[in-house]
Amino acid sequence: MFFLKIKYFFHFYKSKLLKKKSKKIYKDKKLKFENNLSNKKFSNRWFLNNFELFNFFLPKNKNKNFNYLEVGCFEGLSSFYILSEYKNVNAFLLDIWSTPKNSELSQINFEQIESNFDKNLFEFNFVKMKGDSVSSMKKLFNQKKCFDFIYIDGSHNGEDILSDAIEAFKILKDDGLIFFDDFLQHDENRNIQSYQGIEKFLDLYSSFLIIEYFQNNLVVRKKNNWRGGRVVEGAR
Repeated sequence: MFFLKIKYFFHFYKSKLLKKKSKKIYKDKKLKFENNLSNKKFSNRWFLNNFELFNFFLPKNKNKNFNYLEVGCFEGLSSFYILSEYKNVNAFLLDIWSTPKNSELSQINFEQIESNFDKNLFEFNFVKMKGDSVSSMKKLFNQKKCFDFIYIDGSHNGEDILSDAIEAFKILKDDGLIFFDDFLQHDENRNIQSYQGIEKFLDLYSSFLIIEYFQNNLVVRKKNNWRGGRVVEGAR
């Protein structure tokens, strides 16, 4: 991990300044959002750690119509924010809602987690996708779906992150953003670490993306010089 930070030192340092800026800009907005959660079923609020930065990269026009994909929804806290904040968003929300193999999440009741997700978002219109992330994104690709903003917060195994990143990039519009959560971490129970999967993705696609943010989260923007795969409907 140390050498990865050195490799991307410029982006790492610049992102520290951006993080401070976003926390200052969206501090009050975060408090207001937290006050709206009292009647919802959220057993954790992990998303709030990313709230300010997430907002920094989301569209500033709240009436904007854009395509949003979330990989790893859990109880739907980030999904709830997107759907309540952007009335014209076309949201596709994807999760397996079951315990991943060899996972530290084996003690979690995912049947209850999915039930909480459904209750938290019952009043909104969106496409719920239950299944493996790679297979589901391949299905979206075959359906010629494409997205302006993709939030990846699924499995944190390095090989899974690499697979998710590759499939997400295929269905990302030109100038679209992928937001990766919590990748600069080390877990002794993982054969391939999160950051190793991300490093391989950045090496493979370095000519086709711009790094917008590089700290514990990673945000990349797709250049318009990508020629892989088929042309998808609505791509710019």
